Amino acid sequence: MEYNFHDKVMLPSLGRDVVMQSVQRAENDLKKDEIAEKDTALDFYYNKKLDTHLAQWFPGSSLEQVPPFGMRIVPRFARARMMLFKSPPERFINGEPADEYMDMAYHLDSKAREFAEIAWLIGKCHFRSKYSDRHERIEYDIVTNAKEYYLYGESSPYGISYEVGKDLKGDRKFVFWSESRNGEPGLHFSFDTVGRVNPIGDNVEMINPYGILPISKVEFSSDSMDVARAGLQVSIAMTEIALATRFALGQPVITGIDTEIPNLKAGIERLISLPEGASLQYVSPTGSIRDMIESVKMMINQVGQNHSLAIRWGEGGTPPSGEALKILSLENLESRESDIPLFKEWEHSRYEIDRTILQVHQNKTLSESYSVDFAEAGFPTTWAEEKDRLQFQLDNNLISRKELIRFFNTDIPDQQLDEMLGELKEEQVAEAVPEQPIFEGLKRLGSISS
Repeated sequence: MEYNFHDKVMLPSLGRDVVMQSVQRAENDLKKDEIAEKDTALDFYYNKKLDTHLAQWFPGSSLEQVPPFGMRIVPRFARARMMLFKSPPERFINGEPADEYMDMAYHLDSKAREFAEIAWLIGKCHFRSKYSDRHERIEYDIVTNAKEYYLYGESSPYGISYEVGKDLKGDRKFVFWSESRNGEPGLHFSFDTVGRVNPIGDNVEMINPYGILPISKVEFSSDSMDVARAGLQVSIAMTEIALATRFALGQPVITGIDTEIPNLKAGIERLISLPEGASLQYVSPTGSIRDMIESVKMMINQVGQNHSLAIRWGEGGTPPSGEALKILSLENLESRESDIPLFKEWEHSRYEIDRTILQVHQNKTLSESYSVDFAEAGFPTTWAEEKDRLQFQLDNNLISRKELIRFFNTDIPDQQLDEMLGELKEEQVAEAVPEQPIFEGLKRLGSISS
């Protein structure tokens, strides 16, 4: 018996035909409303198609007066909340910096940060590792809508499918991966909603060459879709404010005319003549634009508080110090600490996938010993505070002069750095030779002359 729980499917057996039939049925059961809400959140994250989302709330000719006012609060909230990848983490293999691996993991740091922010926003996200034969490197795709397949009684997925677009006929296309289990090889094929199953490339046997799922994932205990909904609400409100500003001078209204309204041309250099008993006036909106703006701020502040974020509006005053910012971000720092185990597990699962891919395509074997160290959350400091910190580290041999120079010039070439260190040593030796007192010099001069 097969069980379908929206994004999770229980498979009755590992038989090839049974798996294919279950996969096709499961994709036809996708909940369109949930996918549509997720796609809306992603549009607000990537700042795409915002005009389309707003236009449905302004029927008629309203948006002929002003353009829609889309607000970018979703990406800002996501970046502020997901501090873990703000600075790239340090990755190690066998205790040494994983430079060789990072050279083959194309744009891993930037993709990991984007992936973390999207996972936080929609609650769960998948990360696909793929090999590029052309560039001989591992590249990454963020998969936001995926369906997982489980064998009854197991907690780790046996397979996964996701949409990859539409074919020339407009039919939706999907890709399926499964891992090797109990002597049955893993599968890899594409299929569509019509029922066609096709191999990918020259893999006519539709076998998964890796034997494992080349897709890792992160799943939070809850999503942050309220941020996306707030983004839509605030964008609607800001568009309303733009319309109110547009009509702040008032709408011209003529009363006392029963016939057709005359063709009037207004202007400070023109006189307007109306029939007896008629009047012309400008009627302004009754709402306060300032109050509307404060309502928008209140809405954003409330959503920020729900996610441990402190909102600053830049309305003057002395900027807070780094310590004050740290206190304001205390709850967010606690959330960051709780994120570390989640993303360490993801780092290890993704690395194991990448190891397998490199083994298959390059016959390269990387060590299983992999570790990651996430950078500490940084806050701005004054130059006096930064100088004291560096001086303390230098005086207590916590950093070397070489590391100190690199701190101020991260891109300095090694040769230039060595030359600079050599010059500093020469200056130190010269300064160490005591200068001869002037009277001693004169005394020696007198003894020579005699």
